[in-house]
Amino acid sequence: MVENEIAQSEHMVSSIVSKLAARGVRRTELTLSELGYENNEENTDLFIDAVKWLESEGIIRSGEKYDFYANSKNETVASGFTVTSFGFALLQQPFDGNLTLGAAIEKVRSDGSGYSKIGDLVGGLLGGFTKTISN
Repeated sequence: MVENEIAQSEHMVSSIVSKLAARGVRRTELTLSELGYENNEENTDLFIDAVKWLESEGIIRSGEKYDFYANSKNETVASGFTVTSFGFALLQQPFDGNLTLGAAIEKVRSDGSGYSKIGDLVGGLLGGFTKTISN
């Protein structure tokens, strides 16, 4: 059970970071459907928790008065988020050979293979965060 919850969290975090990183510094509104998830209570709770966690870790931020709202399709929308300079620095961390973490996320996203290396991607993100904090 715990491994499944960790894998779900890893997948959600990587999906959010990938979507936001691709938009650069542009404020972005995210929904579950845009990330490829079904709109249900379990996914919504995980989505909100993942966004809040990424924000509290300083990887993403929103300048909006309200971070979340419901749209006309009754989906939860994360409003106005972007990757921070700290988040972009993490994405530049070496990941796999000559690839940076950001390049690895983009490669997985663009070649259509899905998030098959999701644990490695999130592990790289979290490892980069830990390494940066310890320096």
